[in-house]
Amino acid sequence: MFSIKSNHNYLVILLRRATVCTSLMATCTILGWLLKYSFYGIDFTDESSYLVWISNPFIYNVSVTQFGFVYYPLYIILSGDIAELRQANIIMTFVLGWGLAYTYLAALSPELKGGRLALHVTATGLATSSLILFDTWLATPSYNSLALQSLMVAAIGLLLADKGISVKSLAGWTTIGIGGWLAFMAKPSTAVALAVGMFICLLVSRKFSFRLFLLAAATAMGLLLFSALLIDGSVSRFARRLQLGVDFARLIGGGHTVNQILRIDNFRLRTPGQLAILSILVAALVAIWGSLSEKPKGAIVSVSVSFVFFAVTALLALGQVHKTAGLGEFEGLLIFGVVLAAALTGFIFGGPKPLKSISATQWAAAILFLGIPHIYAFGTNRNYWENGAWACIFWVLAGTTLLRPVVRGRRSWSFALPLALATQMVTAILLQTGLEQPQRQTQPLRLNETDLEIGPHRSALVLSAGYATYIADAMAAAQSSGFKLGTPVIDLSGQSPGILYAIGAESIGQAWTIGGYPGSLKLAKAALEHVACEKVAAAWILFEPGGPRSIPVELMSSLGAAFPESYQQVGTWRTAAGAGGYDARRTQELYKPTAPSEAMSACQAIRAKEMK
Repeated sequence: MFSIKSNHNYLVILLRRATVCTSLMATCTILGWLLKYSFYGIDFTDESSYLVWISNPFIYNVSVTQFGFVYYPLYIILSGDIAELRQANIIMTFVLGWGLAYTYLAALSPELKGGRLALHVTATGLATSSLILFDTWLATPSYNSLALQSLMVAAIGLLLADKGISVKSLAGWTTIGIGGWLAFMAKPSTAVALAVGMFICLLVSRKFSFRLFLLAAATAMGLLLFSALLIDGSVSRFARRLQLGVDFARLIGGGHTVNQILRIDNFRLRTPGQLAILSILVAALVAIWGSLSEKPKGAIVSVSVSFVFFAVTALLALGQVHKTAGLGEFEGLLIFGVVLAAALTGFIFGGPKPLKSISATQWAAAILFLGIPHIYAFGTNRNYWENGAWACIFWVLAGTTLLRPVVRGRRSWSFALPLALATQMVTAILLQTGLEQPQRQTQPLRLNETDLEIGPHRSALVLSAGYATYIADAMAAAQSSGFKLGTPVIDLSGQSPGILYAIGAESIGQAWTIGGYPGSLKLAKAALEHVACEKVAAAWILFEPGGPRSIPVELMSSLGAAFPESYQQVGTWRTAAGAGGYDARRTQELYKPTAPSEAMSACQAIRAKEMK
């Protein structure tokens, strides 16, 4: 009997170790998958505007988000290499996700002294959900990535902070301040909502200390003051930058007014999405039950289900499956299969009174975490549920709060490894959508086969044949016309920051002179009024006749320049099908000024008249 029991125990331990290894392999597979495809594809609109922003943020006098200044040092360190910037962004996001997940799980299990391998591996698996941020394949550093990273930093600080004064507590409060500052630099609306949420959470959890709160506030304000001086040289100029940024957001008519962002959005999951969530929920519960059973049959069931989770992840990451989930705009809510599985595990296996073992501090953090995805989305013109899913790591961790009674009884996180593998599978499913249907690109990234070096630093990318031809033609036309790196350009196409970045132009006025909105012309005028007349007069013009987002040419007359009369066409090329999200190919033209001194005089005269 003793021999049989020992063999059974050995088998259970062996199967658990197999689950640990499987989860680690899944994490490495997902990371390797994303890092590989960091060399693939490019979006000519949003992503390219991020590149333009971080490559030279100091040329813009108006901005609500300051992410360009935060990531600018990274751009310099990596010599502007696009693939390396994406890889750095992916790694930073994952590392912060792991740090948050580990800190939170450790806070839920303070009695855990040994056996921390399962804790680390579970945290690593859950942290992959932070990578869902890239499910549209906009991996270049942006305000979206900075907002998520800042929230994870602030949340780590919240978990470390305490009412008493200790090294850990001081580090926590300081980290809260750093996270708040980063949130403001990403999206002021998110920073305001975060401050309210943090304050309430600290009060409810009885962690609030006025002195330590001042430390966090002083950290945030000190960093913000330093940023203001570094960016604009004075607080008043920085405040004017922000105020004008808000005014510009109103001008364009894109849904960023106060009345429009203070809203409650709904979501609708189609039947396939509901069934997918239910399937993940049931499978994860079965796997966790098997892990908790302590019997070989249960362990075999748990490992079998866990291996299915891993198999799906591996097949997707290794390119063996090309089909996407196709669950619609709210497919990010698929993660609720994991969240509900974690919550139900606590109720089912946590003992007769599972909720009593969860402290007020833990409840407060969990409730805040449930709300943070909406804090992340706050201020966007997209649906808050759809946008908030990019911060779904907080939903996942909120769900794990109810695992507290199970961990307390088991004194180990090994039972939660199937949950980590389920998280990894959902992450892989959602990332598959981004890699198979990258935003405003015409084909899956895996089909890209054309190598091309673009931009001022000649970043190597693997592009579709159509996109590569489009960029190469534009670069060749610019080079043959005598265009030099850093030459100012005004983009009248309304949708080509990617072309401006590819040819090494300086996009003046805005990182993306965006067209297609009711107030696009007003915004372009307002932005260029903050550019020196010398630069406006010397600027070349990118023009797209009859383009779907083209800026009206009257913009140039309002600046004192006669277009096209005072310009010479020096290059022309055809856009690629799908560029900017439009199937039809269009003609783009490059013009250089022929009478810059006259344009400068006219510009100065117009501005002098407006000053009177």
